[in-house]
Amino acid sequence: MNAIKRGIGSYARRRRKRQLTKHLSSSIGKRIGFLIAILLVLIAINSIAMTQFEKISPGDALWMSLVTITTVGYGDFFPTTFWGRLTTIVSLFIFAISVLTNLITEVIEWRVIITEKKRRGFWVWKKMNGQIQIINTPNNDTERYLSRLLTEIAATDELTDLPVHLLSRKYPEGLPQSLVEQKLLHNTGAAEDIATLQNSNIDKAKYILILARDPSDTLSDSATFDVLNQIRSLGSEASIVAEAVADQNRERFLNSGADVVIRPIRAYPELVVRAMVHPGTEQVLEDLLCSKGDSLYREDISFDSKPWIDIVTSALTVGCGTPIGYVTDGKVMLQPAADEVCSGDGIMLISKRDTISNIDLLRHKLS
Repeated sequence: MNAIKRGIGSYARRRRKRQLTKHLSSSIGKRIGFLIAILLVLIAINSIAMTQFEKISPGDALWMSLVTITTVGYGDFFPTTFWGRLTTIVSLFIFAISVLTNLITEVIEWRVIITEKKRRGFWVWKKMNGQIQIINTPNNDTERYLSRLLTEIAATDELTDLPVHLLSRKYPEGLPQSLVEQKLLHNTGAAEDIATLQNSNIDKAKYILILARDPSDTLSDSATFDVLNQIRSLGSEASIVAEAVADQNRERFLNSGADVVIRPIRAYPELVVRAMVHPGTEQVLEDLLCSKGDSLYREDISFDSKPWIDIVTSALTVGCGTPIGYVTDGKVMLQPAADEVCSGDGIMLISKRDTISNIDLLRHKLS
């Protein structure tokens, strides 16, 4: 056994000097198959010889051969005849143990290469299916953005069990440990390359999120447009969310296969997740942030012991907007139950600029 360990150590040190390449990985697989075939032949030769020279059953002969090449040495069966011993020395001691040593070393190196390929993003995830596919990464503060995005995905019931895969050129030397711990898979490459998309199993994705590399550079939209065309050519049926830097490109993206188009909002990756799971919500959120559309208002209105349903009904009746919460002792209470009795000094509403002027009517109703 010590001889095997020394042989493995010496052989492994020599092999580790070789460069980790796709060609090497493929050749290792062929060598492993070749060594297994040789080992089986040697075991078969010795086992057949034992049935002839030692007059033992095929099962006992196979057992003795396996115990011998693994150097376990139980001693329950062993050759006693001259020809039996000679065959064991030649087939097992000289050849089979050496072949097994090389085989173990090849398997260890093969696993090292696989681990390294996965770490650096060069592994092809053939069995991945129904994943959330993230394409591209923000240029700045990438790790924190992705970490928050993954946290929100994990907290969303519809997405929590789906694998998440990243396709980006950002991490050719491996993902940061924080993202590895969040079980993010990745491939290194350019999404504009159709072969790279195929290796990422893009056609099997359930959701695809195409991020703008630079949220302030409209050239990012050109890259997104190219990716959308490539995805469409692969026949993907995934729900696609694409970020558009320029508003005039929204219609272009939708015509190219995107289901949802949203502005890049790096501070809140949670908004992207909402758009993935509930398409259309991104329009509501963006509208609330735009002065020309509906807006959020806080109006100082004092009321005491009013059922929430009465407050909502009163606001809708006078046409000043839709209450979504109230303020009490400086705290905002959102979406209380309809029958909850509320007291406060302010109301949060969604309203239009031309209807919020009716707020005095609501103030009078609740007084």
